[in-house]
Amino acid sequence: MTTNRLSPYEAGWLTMLVEQGICTRGDAQAAMNRVAQAAIDELNARREAEKYVRKKKRKKREDE
Repeated sequence: MTTNRLSPYEAGWLTMLVEQGICTRGDAQAAMNRVAQAAIDELNARREAEKYVRKKKRKKREDE
């Protein structure tokens, strides 16, 4: 299943934690930033892996 969300977490979960008094707004913002950065890092790693595969395939074709 693919989505356009950066993370698998349901929308509004950080807001709920703040409303319940479980964390502060600053803590929730920091958590959101960590989740977003992890998603960005994962996307970049996938892009680099795909780039490596494409480069390897191109080199193999050139050698033939």
